Amino acid sequence: MPQSDSSSAAAESSVIDAILAPSPAALDPAIWSPGMLRLARRVPVVRDHLEGILTDPYDRAEAGLAPPIEGRSLSEHIRMGLLRAELGLSLPSAADAKAWETEAEPDPTWWVPSARLHVLASIDRERQTRAALSEAELPYVFPGELHARSVDVLAGGDRVLTALHVDWLRKVTRWVGDTAVADARALGFWFWPHLRYLAGGQLKKPFKKLLRTRRLPTGAYGMAVAYHHRIGQDWEGPLKRLSPEDRYVAAVAIASDHPDAG
Repeated sequence: MPQSDSSSAAAESSVIDAILAPSPAALDPAIWSPGMLRLARRVPVVRDHLEGILTDPYDRAEAGLAPPIEGRSLSEHIRMGLLRAELGLSLPSAADAKAWETEAEPDPTWWVPSARLHVLASIDRERQTRAALSEAELPYVFPGELHARSVDVLAGGDRVLTALHVDWLRKVTRWVGDTAVADARALGFWFWPHLRYLAGGQLKKPFKKLLRTRRLPTGAYGMAVAYHHRIGQDWEGPLKRLSPEDRYVAAVAIASDHPDAG
């Protein structure tokens, strides 16, 4: 690694480590969405802090403090299914995953995660995603709303986007970028698995717009800064303007992305 790159990485690590060193016990617990917890599981210092903070068994499982448990509600089935996928454990049946996606479709918080689980559990659902993204037209969608096609991108993009022609990939990326607002409202980190497969340059505008969007939930601006970092855009400037909660969310996500993350 060139010396300049090494120095930059060290400076970044210093900034992130300073944010993560204190306990997050005093922060708004609303930042601990399922997506955030699964990222926190990869950061030992955060996981250690959470040992004395989290009491819900599903939260603890996602944070790596306990093994996955059986779900009882729709959201719990989805959460534990995605966790099992990340841990390389057995997945729910394709039939169950399909039923959960169907049930979750009216709920903007759970539609994308349920579709993601369905893609991971079913080769037929993956084929459906591949076919949908090969269609030559993209529908009009109001910014911030979900469409079945955008759900396809955010459910299986990491599996199917590499097959797209570069020009079509740019168009798909630019089109799905408006979904970032719905992602932010759920603090879902829906884009996270797919950012290295989407055309990152087409996401600069929607992610910058996200930082200017008002009345997003606690943690959403931190998620946007983490997205900036992952697509190679300036993140340190926006980071300084965030609330403590949003800075913490950004730091956890960035730290989870390091090669030596747990």
